Amino acid sequence: MKRAIAIGCVCLGSLLLASCGKPSHSVDYYKQHEDERNAVLEKCRADPDLVTKDENCRSAGDAQALSGSYTPSKPQKW
Repeated sequence: MKRAIAIGCVCLGSLLLASCGKPSHSVDYYKQHEDERNAVLEKCRADPDLVTKDENCRSAGDAQALSGSYTPSKPQKW
């Protein structure tokens, strides 16, 4: 009986820990919330590995490009 309770507690603890991840927002969310988008983009620029791992970095970058607030670089004169 003790073993079944211990296994149940371990399974419940694992389930609770797995569900405690940070929420990821959509591109539309970041289009509407510019302050949060800029905060996420600054965090992503500080750690380049987050761009490939974090869904929020990708969504914020896409929202930046699609929102019209993207400033293209100056054309190069070769």
